[in-house]
Amino acid sequence: MIWMAWRLQRNLYLFFVAVSAALIAFTIFNGLHVQAVAHQWMGNPCHGGNGFAAKYQSFCQGLNNEYIHSITTGQFLHWMALLPMELLGLVLGANLVASEIDRNTVRTAWTQSITRNRWFVSKVTVGLASLVLLAGPLCVTASWWIGASRYTSRLSTNGFTYAGWMPLAIGIFAFAVATIIGTVMRRPGWSVAAALVVMTVVMWAMQADVRTAIVPLRSTTLQMAPLTKGDVTVGVPTSQAPQSAWVVFNGFVPVNWSGGLPTWGQEAPWLHEVNRCPMYFVTNPNAYATCLRKLDLRNVEMYVADNEYWTLQLREGGLYLGGAALFLGGSLLLVRRSRPY
Repeated sequence: MIWMAWRLQRNLYLFFVAVSAALIAFTIFNGLHVQAVAHQWMGNPCHGGNGFAAKYQSFCQGLNNEYIHSITTGQFLHWMALLPMELLGLVLGANLVASEIDRNTVRTAWTQSITRNRWFVSKVTVGLASLVLLAGPLCVTASWWIGASRYTSRLSTNGFTYAGWMPLAIGIFAFAVATIIGTVMRRPGWSVAAALVVMTVVMWAMQADVRTAIVPLRSTTLQMAPLTKGDVTVGVPTSQAPQSAWVVFNGFVPVNWSGGLPTWGQEAPWLHEVNRCPMYFVTNPNAYATCLRKLDLRNVEMYVADNEYWTLQLREGGLYLGGAALFLGGSLLLVRRSRPY
Protein backbone atom coordinates (compact mmCIF):
# COMPACT_ATOMS: atom_id res chain seq x y z
CA MET A 1 0.00 0.00 0.00
CA ILE A 2 2.86 2.38 0.81
CA TRP A 3 4.43 1.61 -2.58
CA MET A 4 1.16 2.38 -4.36
CA ALA A 5 0.82 5.67 -2.48
CA TRP A 6 4.39 6.58 -3.44
CA ARG A 7 3.76 5.85 -7.12
CA LEU A 8 0.73 8.14 -7.13
CA GLN A 9 2.68 11.04 -5.60
CA ARG A 10 6.22 10.57 -6.88
CA ASN A 11 5.97 12.94 -9.87
CA LEU A 12 4.83 15.77 -7.63
CA TYR A 13 7.58 15.03 -5.13
CA LEU A 14 10.27 14.82 -7.82
CA PHE A 15 9.15 18.20 -9.18
CA PHE A 16 9.65 19.78 -5.75
CA VAL A 17 13.00 18.01 -5.39
CA ALA A 18 14.17 19.63 -8.65
CA VAL A 19 12.95 23.07 -7.55
CA SER A 20 14.58 22.70 -4.13
CA ALA A 21 17.88 21.52 -5.63
CA ALA A 22 17.98 24.61 -7.83
CA LEU A 23 17.24 26.86 -4.84
CA ILE A 24 19.93 25.17 -2.73
CA ALA A 25 22.53 25.52 -5.49
CA PHE A 26 21.79 29.23 -6.01
CA THR A 27 21.72 29.88 -2.25
CA ILE A 28 25.12 28.23 -1.70
CA PHE A 29 26.63 30.13 -4.63
CA ASN A 30 25.20 33.41 -3.32
CA GLY A 31 26.35 32.71 0.24
CA LEU A 32 29.93 32.03 -0.84
CA HIS A 33 29.92 35.18 -2.97
CA VAL A 34 28.54 37.31 -0.12
CA GLN A 35 31.20 35.90 2.22
CA ALA A 36 33.97 36.85 -0.20
CA VAL A 37 32.62 40.37 -0.81
CA ALA A 38 32.04 40.96 2.92
CA HIS A 39 35.63 39.90 3.68
CA GLN A 40 36.91 42.46 1.16
CA TRP A 41 34.57 45.17 2.43
CA MET A 42 35.59 44.73 6.08
CA GLY A 43 39.32 44.50 5.28
CA ASN A 44 41.83 46.87 3.72
CA PRO A 45 41.38 49.44 2.32
CA CYS A 46 37.63 49.92 2.98
CA HIS A 47 37.41 48.84 6.65
CA GLY A 48 33.65 48.38 6.43
CA GLY A 49 33.17 52.05 5.52
CA ASN A 50 34.75 53.31 8.75
CA GLY A 51 37.23 55.60 7.06
CA PHE A 52 39.21 55.05 3.87
CA ALA A 53 41.41 57.19 1.65
CA ALA A 54 39.77 59.32 -1.02
CA LYS A 55 41.55 57.42 -3.78
CA TYR A 56 39.60 54.28 -2.79
CA GLN A 57 36.21 56.02 -2.92
CA SER A 58 35.12 54.46 -6.21
CA PHE A 59 36.40 50.98 -5.32
CA CYS A 60 34.84 50.88 -1.86
CA GLN A 61 31.52 52.31 -3.04
CA GLY A 62 31.35 49.68 -5.77
CA LEU A 63 32.22 46.94 -3.28
CA ASN A 64 29.50 48.11 -0.92
CA ASN A 65 26.95 48.19 -3.74
CA GLU A 66 27.93 44.66 -4.77
CA TYR A 67 27.52 43.44 -1.18
CA ILE A 68 24.07 45.03 -0.84
CA HIS A 69 22.97 43.61 -4.20
CA SER A 70 24.16 40.11 -3.26
CA ILE A 71 22.39 40.30 0.10
CA THR A 72 19.16 41.44 -1.57
CA THR A 73 19.30 38.49 -3.99
CA GLY A 74 20.20 36.02 -1.28
CA GLN A 75 17.46 37.05 1.12
CA PHE A 76 14.84 36.15 -1.48
CA LEU A 77 16.56 32.80 -2.02
CA HIS A 78 16.63 31.96 1.69
CA TRP A 79 12.98 33.00 2.08
CA MET A 80 12.24 30.36 -0.57
CA ALA A 81 13.41 27.63 1.84
CA LEU A 82 9.95 27.77 3.39
CA LEU A 83 7.96 27.92 0.16
CA PRO A 84 8.60 24.39 -1.23
CA MET A 85 7.84 22.87 2.16
CA GLU A 86 4.57 24.73 2.63
CA LEU A 87 3.38 24.28 -0.96
CA LEU A 88 4.29 20.58 -1.03
CA GLY A 89 2.53 20.08 2.29
CA LEU A 90 -0.58 21.87 1.04
CA VAL A 91 -0.72 19.97 -2.25
CA LEU A 92 0.00 16.56 -0.73
CA GLY A 93 -2.50 17.14 2.07
CA ALA A 94 -5.26 18.39 -0.24
CA ASN A 95 -4.78 15.38 -2.52
CA LEU A 96 -4.53 12.81 0.25
CA VAL A 97 -8.28 12.38 0.71
CA ALA A 98 -9.98 15.07 -1.40
CA SER A 99 -8.57 13.93 -4.75
CA GLU A 100 -9.51 10.31 -4.05
CA ILE A 101 -13.07 11.37 -3.25
CA ASP A 102 -13.16 13.75 -6.23
CA ARG A 103 -12.11 10.93 -8.60
CA ASN A 104 -14.32 8.43 -6.77
CA THR A 105 -11.39 6.04 -6.34
CA VAL A 106 -12.01 5.60 -2.63
CA ARG A 107 -14.86 3.22 -3.42
CA THR A 108 -12.37 0.67 -4.78
CA ALA A 109 -9.90 1.19 -1.94
CA TRP A 110 -12.42 1.09 0.89
CA THR A 111 -14.47 -1.86 -0.37
CA GLN A 112 -11.47 -4.15 -0.92
CA SER A 113 -9.28 -5.88 1.64
CA ILE A 114 -7.44 -2.68 2.57
CA THR A 115 -8.81 -1.11 5.74
CA ARG A 116 -9.40 2.61 5.94
CA ASN A 117 -6.87 2.88 8.74
CA ARG A 118 -4.16 1.25 6.63
CA TRP A 119 -5.11 3.26 3.55
CA PHE A 120 -4.94 6.55 5.45
CA VAL A 121 -1.77 5.73 7.42
CA SER A 122 0.06 4.61 4.26
CA LYS A 123 -0.72 7.81 2.42
CA VAL A 124 0.21 9.96 5.44
CA THR A 125 3.48 8.04 5.86
CA VAL A 126 4.50 8.71 2.27
CA GLY A 127 3.55 12.38 2.53
CA LEU A 128 5.45 12.95 5.78
CA ALA A 129 8.49 11.00 4.56
CA SER A 130 8.58 13.17 1.44
CA LEU A 131 8.47 16.33 3.55
CA VAL A 132 11.23 15.12 5.90
CA LEU A 133 13.57 14.14 3.06
CA LEU A 134 13.02 17.46 1.32
CA ALA A 135 13.36 19.55 4.49
CA GLY A 136 16.82 18.41 5.57
CA PRO A 137 18.92 20.04 2.82
CA LEU A 138 16.69 23.13 2.67
CA CYS A 139 16.83 23.79 6.43
CA VAL A 140 20.61 23.28 6.58
CA THR A 141 21.25 25.53 3.58
CA ALA A 142 19.01 28.35 4.84
CA SER A 143 20.62 28.22 8.30
CA TRP A 144 24.11 28.27 6.78
CA TRP A 145 23.26 31.26 4.56
CA ILE A 146 22.11 33.37 7.51
CA GLY A 147 25.45 32.85 9.26
CA ALA A 148 27.56 33.17 6.12
CA SER A 149 25.93 36.36 4.85
CA ARG A 150 25.70 38.17 8.20
CA TYR A 151 22.41 39.45 6.81
CA THR A 152 20.41 39.21 10.01
CA SER A 153 20.28 37.71 13.48
CA ARG A 154 19.07 34.12 13.56
CA LEU A 155 16.42 35.24 16.07
CA SER A 156 14.98 37.92 13.79
CA THR A 157 11.79 37.28 11.83
CA ASN A 158 13.79 36.94 8.62
CA GLY A 159 16.18 34.50 10.26
CA PHE A 160 14.02 32.44 12.59
CA THR A 161 11.07 31.35 10.43
CA TYR A 162 13.20 30.27 7.47
CA ALA A 163 15.94 28.35 9.28
CA GLY A 164 16.46 25.71 11.96
CA TRP A 165 13.76 23.08 11.62
CA MET A 166 10.90 25.55 11.23
CA PRO A 167 10.38 24.94 7.47
CA LEU A 168 9.83 21.23 8.24
CA ALA A 169 7.45 21.90 11.15
CA ILE A 170 5.47 24.42 9.10
CA GLY A 171 5.37 22.05 6.11
CA ILE A 172 3.98 19.23 8.24
CA PHE A 173 1.39 21.56 9.74
CA ALA A 174 0.37 22.72 6.24
CA PHE A 175 0.04 19.07 5.21
CA ALA A 176 -2.25 18.34 8.16
CA VAL A 177 -4.36 21.48 7.66
CA ALA A 178 -4.88 20.70 3.97
CA THR A 179 -5.70 17.07 4.79
CA ILE A 180 -8.52 17.82 7.21
CA ILE A 181 -9.91 20.62 5.04
CA GLY A 182 -9.80 18.30 2.03
CA THR A 183 -11.57 15.58 3.98
CA VAL A 184 -14.40 18.01 4.71
CA MET A 185 -14.55 19.99 1.44
CA ARG A 186 -13.73 17.04 -0.90
CA ARG A 187 -12.37 19.34 -3.63
CA PRO A 188 -8.55 19.52 -3.97
CA GLY A 189 -8.35 23.02 -5.50
CA TRP A 190 -10.66 24.68 -2.99
CA SER A 191 -8.93 22.77 -0.19
CA VAL A 192 -5.52 24.20 -1.13
CA ALA A 193 -6.96 27.74 -1.26
CA ALA A 194 -8.70 27.40 2.11
CA ALA A 195 -5.64 25.80 3.74
CA LEU A 196 -3.43 28.61 2.42
CA VAL A 197 -5.68 31.17 4.14
CA VAL A 198 -5.54 29.20 7.39
CA MET A 199 -1.75 28.93 7.18
CA THR A 200 -1.37 32.67 6.61
CA VAL A 201 -3.50 33.49 9.66
CA VAL A 202 -1.78 30.92 11.91
CA MET A 203 1.76 31.97 10.94
CA TRP A 204 0.93 35.64 11.45
CA ALA A 205 -0.56 34.92 14.88
CA MET A 206 2.42 32.75 15.82
CA GLN A 207 4.86 35.50 14.90
CA ALA A 208 2.86 38.40 16.35
CA ASP A 209 1.47 36.93 19.58
CA VAL A 210 2.68 33.43 20.43
CA ARG A 211 6.42 33.53 19.80
CA THR A 212 7.17 36.13 22.47
CA ALA A 213 5.11 34.25 25.07
CA ILE A 214 6.77 30.81 24.93
CA VAL A 215 10.27 31.83 26.10
CA PRO A 216 11.28 34.17 28.94
CA LEU A 217 11.88 37.81 28.05
CA ARG A 218 14.84 39.69 29.48
CA SER A 219 15.02 43.44 29.89
CA THR A 220 17.64 46.15 30.19
CA THR A 221 17.18 49.76 31.28
CA LEU A 222 18.50 52.27 28.76
CA GLN A 223 20.44 55.33 29.85
CA MET A 224 20.95 58.40 27.65
CA ALA A 225 24.52 59.70 27.44
CA PRO A 226 25.54 62.90 25.60
CA LEU A 227 27.91 62.51 22.65
CA THR A 228 29.56 65.61 21.21
CA LYS A 229 31.20 65.85 17.80
CA GLY A 230 32.33 69.35 16.95
CA ASP A 231 29.45 71.74 17.59
CA VAL A 232 26.82 68.98 17.61
CA THR A 233 25.71 67.12 20.75
CA VAL A 234 23.29 64.19 20.61
CA GLY A 235 21.92 61.70 23.10
CA VAL A 236 23.15 58.12 22.71
CA PRO A 237 21.47 55.19 24.49
CA THR A 238 23.69 52.93 26.58
CA SER A 239 23.18 49.53 28.24
CA GLN A 240 21.33 48.23 25.18
CA ALA A 241 20.35 44.62 24.53
CA PRO A 242 23.06 42.40 23.00
CA GLN A 243 23.40 42.80 19.24
CA SER A 244 22.55 39.13 18.65
CA ALA A 245 19.33 39.35 20.68
CA TRP A 246 15.81 39.77 19.33
CA VAL A 247 14.43 43.06 20.70
CA VAL A 248 10.65 42.76 20.94
CA PHE A 249 9.91 46.01 22.82
CA ASN A 250 11.61 49.37 23.18
CA GLY A 251 9.74 51.93 25.24
CA PHE A 252 8.70 53.09 28.69
CA VAL A 253 7.29 51.02 31.54
CA PRO A 254 6.81 51.63 35.30
CA VAL A 255 9.93 51.10 37.40
CA ASN A 256 8.52 48.01 39.11
CA TRP A 257 6.89 46.63 35.95
CA SER A 258 6.80 42.82 35.84
CA GLY A 259 3.80 42.23 33.59
CA GLY A 260 5.70 40.99 30.56
CA LEU A 261 5.23 42.61 27.17
CA PRO A 262 2.95 45.67 27.55
CA THR A 263 0.11 46.31 25.12
CA TRP A 264 -0.26 49.56 23.19
CA GLY A 265 -3.19 50.51 25.44
CA GLN A 266 -0.93 50.21 28.46
CA GLU A 267 2.05 51.96 26.87
CA ALA A 268 0.22 54.97 25.38
CA PRO A 269 -0.42 56.84 28.70
CA TRP A 270 3.18 56.30 29.80
CA LEU A 271 4.51 57.61 26.49
CA HIS A 272 2.21 60.63 26.73
CA GLU A 273 3.67 61.51 30.13
CA VAL A 274 7.25 61.10 28.90
CA ASN A 275 6.59 63.41 25.94
CA ARG A 276 5.76 66.16 28.42
CA CYS A 277 9.29 65.96 29.86
CA PRO A 278 11.69 68.63 28.56
CA MET A 279 14.21 66.83 26.36
CA TYR A 280 17.23 68.01 28.28
CA PHE A 281 19.22 64.80 27.89
CA VAL A 282 21.49 66.56 25.35
CA THR A 283 22.54 69.59 27.40
CA ASN A 284 21.49 68.31 30.82
CA PRO A 285 20.98 64.54 30.94
CA ASN A 286 20.37 64.62 34.69
CA ALA A 287 17.21 66.70 34.23
CA TYR A 288 15.76 64.14 31.81
CA ALA A 289 16.58 61.28 34.19
CA THR A 290 15.00 63.22 37.06
CA CYS A 291 11.81 63.70 35.05
CA LEU A 292 11.58 59.96 34.40
CA ARG A 293 12.09 59.22 38.11
CA LYS A 294 9.28 61.59 39.03
CA LEU A 295 7.00 59.76 36.60
CA ASP A 296 8.15 56.43 38.09
CA LEU A 297 9.05 55.24 34.59
CA ARG A 298 12.10 53.76 32.94
CA ASN A 299 13.15 53.28 29.33
CA VAL A 300 13.66 49.60 28.61
CA GLU A 301 14.42 47.12 25.88
CA MET A 302 12.79 43.71 26.27
CA TYR A 303 14.46 40.98 24.29
CA VAL A 304 14.89 37.27 23.69
CA ALA A 305 18.50 36.26 24.27
CA ASP A 306 20.38 34.42 21.52
CA ASN A 307 20.88 31.35 23.74
CA GLU A 308 17.10 30.83 23.69
CA TYR A 309 17.18 30.16 19.93
CA TRP A 310 16.84 26.38 20.00
CA THR A 311 14.45 26.47 22.93
CA LEU A 312 12.22 28.76 20.89
CA GLN A 313 12.66 26.58 17.79
CA LEU A 314 11.66 23.44 19.67
CA ARG A 315 8.67 25.01 21.43
CA GLU A 316 7.23 26.77 18.40
CA GLY A 317 7.92 23.79 16.18
CA GLY A 318 6.32 21.58 18.82
CA LEU A 319 3.16 23.69 18.66
CA TYR A 320 3.01 23.20 14.90
CA LEU A 321 3.57 19.44 15.24
CA GLY A 322 0.99 19.17 18.02
CA GLY A 323 -1.56 20.95 15.85
CA ALA A 324 -0.66 18.68 12.93
CA ALA A 325 -1.19 15.57 15.05
CA LEU A 326 -4.64 16.80 16.12
CA PHE A 327 -5.67 17.59 12.54
CA LEU A 328 -4.43 14.26 11.17
CA GLY A 329 -6.19 12.42 13.98
CA GLY A 330 -9.39 14.31 13.18
CA SER A 331 -9.00 13.46 9.49
CA LEU A 332 -8.66 9.76 10.32
CA LEU A 333 -11.83 9.84 12.40
CA LEU A 334 -13.70 11.50 9.53
CA VAL A 335 -12.37 8.95 7.05
CA ARG A 336 -13.44 6.04 9.26
CA ARG A 337 -16.96 7.44 9.52
CA SER A 338 -17.33 8.28 5.83
CA ARG A 339 -19.27 6.17 3.41
CA PRO A 340 -17.73 4.99 0.12
CA TYR A 341 -18.61 7.37 -2.69
